[in-house]
Amino acid sequence: MNTLATVARRRAALVEQAAAQRGALGRLVEPWRKPLALADRGIEIVRRLRAHPFAVATGVALLVWLGRGRLSGWTGRILAVWQLYSSLRSPRQKNRA
Repeated sequence: MNTLATVARRRAALVEQAAAQRGALGRLVEPWRKPLALADRGIEIVRRLRAHPFAVATGVALLVWLGRGRLSGWTGRILAVWQLYSSLRSPRQKNRA
């Protein structure tokens, strides 16, 4: 019976120590959370581009074809369409959550 009590005390001490170590590790990692999230986002973008080389080639060809003059005229339109799309997309995503 004495060994069970010893094991239980040891287990409780280890659980407490593990909780303290998790807290300390969380405080150490916190400053890196945003930079690592940004790096993860960049890696995800690169993976998507590598997965769709035809789309990338089409986009580059479109930019070359539009050139500087036509591209500057289209920039405002593209931005307006993107903002409209984003505003329509946001409420649907909130409903799913």
